[in-house]
Amino acid sequence: MYYYVSQSYVRKNNMKEIIPINWHTKVLKEHKKEITYSTIFSFVISLVYLVWSCAQGSVFVWQSISPIEQPSILVRVFYSALAFAVPGYLLYIAGFYKFLHNVIVRGLRDWQLYRGIKAIIWIGLMFLMYEVFGVIVTIMNAVLSFFYNIFKLVLYISPGIGIFLILTIVGAYSIALAKKRLKLPHN
Repeated sequence: MYYYVSQSYVRKNNMKEIIPINWHTKVLKEHKKEITYSTIFSFVISLVYLVWSCAQGSVFVWQSISPIEQPSILVRVFYSALAFAVPGYLLYIAGFYKFLHNVIVRGLRDWQLYRGIKAIIWIGLMFLMYEVFGVIVTIMNAVLSFFYNIFKLVLYISPGIGIFLILTIVGAYSIALAKKRLKLPHN
């Protein structure tokens, strides 16, 4: 019996071949249209806002934005529980616990020391995961802020680029929608 946490299996050719499919791939394929449309809508709205603000005469100022808020204490505690699933599993695959067991239990014959060191490692991993998510959110906000400001600078220098992008995206969406409604072949 196979047990995988993050995979499901698809039967192909009457169970002669089993193909693993990740659950997130399946969800993304099922909701591809909604994800694409919401992304395009958000991008067009942000373009319209930036072109409008440039047209109003606002000057370019480098801003630090934080679209992703820092997780609350409960969310961080939940994520710290993932220490068992990610870094703990990587240590298990690398054979760290087996090595530790061989050195301390078989070599020194001390179960209490082995359990104590293992407990310290797990507490350290949980604390690491608790802190890692705050750092990841900070890095993502910094990256988003950087690209937002670069994009804003380009639109400030030339608002025509923003208008062109808006019209291109809306036009491409309209053409794709018309082809779908009229059942025209795709190029």
